Amino acid sequence: MGLYYKFRQEELPVVGEILLQLFLRDREKFSNFSPEFNDEFVTDFQNRIHRVADLTQSKTQTAEIKKITSDLYSGLDAILHKLELIAAYTQRANKLMLVKASDFGVKEAKKMIRIRNVEGYCAKAKIIQQNIAKNLEVLKEKGYKDSLGTELEQMTQKVYDLNLLQEQKTSERKQLVVDNNAELNLFWKQLSDISKTGKMLMKEDESKAADYMFSCLIHKVRKINTKIESKKKGTSTAPVGEIPVSKETVPEGEES
Repeated sequence: MGLYYKFRQEELPVVGEILLQLFLRDREKFSNFSPEFNDEFVTDFQNRIHRVADLTQSKTQTAEIKKITSDLYSGLDAILHKLELIAAYTQRANKLMLVKASDFGVKEAKKMIRIRNVEGYCAKAKIIQQNIAKNLEVLKEKGYKDSLGTELEQMTQKVYDLNLLQEQKTSERKQLVVDNNAELNLFWKQLSDISKTGKMLMKEDESKAADYMFSCLIHKVRKINTKIESKKKGTSTAPVGEIPVSKETVPEGEES
């Protein structure tokens, strides 16, 4: 995670909007100082604000992974009852089978489910299915039905697919975090440049120069957020000055 002074990631787009307004207010001084502060700069900055807003506000992937995990665990737990039925039939047919009931694979499969080892369970489920096929006739004599084996196979395939999907989504989220940090760090550098340059150019006007300071910006950002939360909840909130801020290191040369 990059260094964002005392700002939280989700606050950075608001900082950008405030600095953009300050920049537009004092644009003539910025343009006179350097040709880099042109229309292209404004467009790029606006686009980056929107991209960062999307990155910091999106909770979609985390919610998706949470739902997949919940469905996966529910699916595993539902399999336990099917395994118990199979175990009961193997006990009844124990002396007639080609393999002992204790070696049928049910016990090991249930253990894998309890420790949430999906790959381990699927491997044990294959052994169970093979043993059922080899001992099908004697199991049927004890009441076993083909539908039970079909249900186990379908439920196993379902948790296998969910596990693959979970791994895919988790990998995507990890990559998104890496990409987000790169984008956020670039945005922070742009914010720092505008802040530092604005303070320098407005030095003769203390009030305007102070507007560009991060210590001033953070109060504005928290004040905006406080008003938004107050409207949502319909209750009063603590004054801005009483809101605790994180103690992150101030980047060298980026705050006075």
